[in-house]
Amino acid sequence: MYQNSLMTNVILNVLALLILLVFLWVIYAIVYSIFMFVFSGGDEWKIKKAWNSIRYALLWFLLTLVILFAIPWFLRTIRVPWYQTYTSATIFKTAKWWLFKIVDVFNQKNSNIMNTSENWNYNL
Repeated sequence: MYQNSLMTNVILNVLALLILLVFLWVIYAIVYSIFMFVFSGGDEWKIKKAWNSIRYALLWFLLTLVILFAIPWFLRTIRVPWYQTYTSATIFKTAKWWLFKIVDVFNQKNSNIMNTSENWNYNL
């Protein structure tokens, strides 16, 4: 039987990127909420808004984890061929690959900037 590895990779990449985006959003929301607490000045409305932001961030985090672990179960239940490919470990592995690629792009940009500055002559 034929396995469409291109479609498998597309689905894994989409799931991994969604996981990364949600995790980055959760980190942003928590840091934003901390700043809202610190700079609220005792204003009850700002404190309530910060608590709501933390609640929603944690809710998104938990929902993402549930979906991440429910996807393999759901695919196995509906008998999708090669459902073993879509495990949470594989999705995390793909997300890690994407994260390293993104960080590598930023490192290359910084190293190019550093390399060009090393070529300058500072003899005055």
